Amino acid sequence: MTERQIQTYLWENRDRWDELIEEITFPEKYSFDESEEAIYERTPDKVLFNEIVDRYSKLYENLFGLRLFGCEVPLKKDGDSTIRADLLGLVDGVSGIAIVEIKKSSQTERQAFTELFAYASHLQAIFPTMTDDDVHYVLISPMQERIVREASILSFLFDEKPVFAFIPTYENDNVDTIRLKPWIPVIDEIIKISESAFSQKNFEIFKVTWEEIQGWNPSKNKNPDEHMAERMNRISSYAAQLMESKRIHGFVFTSQGYPELPFLNNAIIVAGLNPFKVAKDNYLISEHKIRPHKLESIGDEEINLTQIIPELLKRAKEVNEEGDFFYELVTTWDDNLIRIAFNTVEVMTTNDKNLSFERGWGGMTWKEYQGVLLEDGLCFNYDMKATGLVRKLFVSYTIEDYKYMAKFGTEKHPYLGHGDVPDFMVDYLNEQTYFRDFLYNIFESYKDIYEEFDEDLDGDEKSDQDSL
Repeated sequence: MTERQIQTYLWENRDRWDELIEEITFPEKYSFDESEEAIYERTPDKVLFNEIVDRYSKLYENLFGLRLFGCEVPLKKDGDSTIRADLLGLVDGVSGIAIVEIKKSSQTERQAFTELFAYASHLQAIFPTMTDDDVHYVLISPMQERIVREASILSFLFDEKPVFAFIPTYENDNVDTIRLKPWIPVIDEIIKISESAFSQKNFEIFKVTWEEIQGWNPSKNKNPDEHMAERMNRISSYAAQLMESKRIHGFVFTSQGYPELPFLNNAIIVAGLNPFKVAKDNYLISEHKIRPHKLESIGDEEINLTQIIPELLKRAKEVNEEGDFFYELVTTWDDNLIRIAFNTVEVMTTNDKNLSFERGWGGMTWKEYQGVLLEDGLCFNYDMKATGLVRKLFVSYTIEDYKYMAKFGTEKHPYLGHGDVPDFMVDYLNEQTYFRDFLYNIFESYKDIYEEFDEDLDGDEKSDQDSL
């Protein structure tokens, strides 16, 4: 049986598409409010698993209503493109166009995402202003390759481009017996992703400061008034919009140094997850079995780009052995944060008086930043604005917190035991204290436990680390 035969069969039987989908029961979601102790079992991977199950189940129900209207549709009108949409369709009651890509073997399924996203770009050129939600990605594939499974999960978590995958099943290689079995990620695959992504050391920080402006800053021995705080919060809101548009997963806030200090006291702090550091950690966890709390001991300069992309060895081995390309990628990524920070200050201080303001700037990791008293302690910190996956995870955690508190109160909550919690989430989500507690709880708390009780590296791990 060939991919073309599968495509032809699905097209010719498009009126009974819903009959070809297997009925399944989705895995049970994790509960964090079954008992007072259940909240201690909550981890990022379990929260993300719940998120994926929710979204997958909704997509699954919607896809029963897929109505196909196109078969073998080329990327260009003249038909000379090698990229074609296997099938196109609409989903009943849901905005947008569904792209269906068919791959029969593990050898060809690696190409699936390239073709899906290339065709999506083509559709967005035809229909300008389409949103991510206006394109539905459906992959029919064996899902045997790890890179394909991980790409599907990452499309849900990081890119807001959910790819729903069906595994084709059939008897005796007979296309007439084909059925489409939904593929559901397993928790172990999500654990690897969350362990590599969620570390405070992977958050790059860039801070821009500018001088005090009349009416913007409090006088000595005074606190900022409400209008001053609102203005600084509007600045971070603008920056957060830029970050979301560029799919930067992180957070942003503004601060003002104590007026008694002789510094440039207005500041914006932009933080984002460095994707190259995340890739490095994912490689070390997956290939060398390095435990997450030991990742920090391995420097970025110790990793070669060919370890992350081994396909480079085929024709560019010597070039990559001589160059520090991976280290350069890691160290230059914060250019994205730099541009956002400077653009925000430039726009927000635009005025009709031809005034210009002295600036300062610098960068470090979030973990380092929190340890510098002059940077993070002697100042008024304003609202936190989370972006991307960090925002989604913070909201999910907070919803679970409120569900838990509604049942059991705060006394036994791992970081809200103080009881000083607003009645409504609207007063919670932008508060510095709650957001920092959340960050520490998901990124670092378990590492402290490991480091307290962990012995030196065992033989296997030491061997793996030495082999880098």
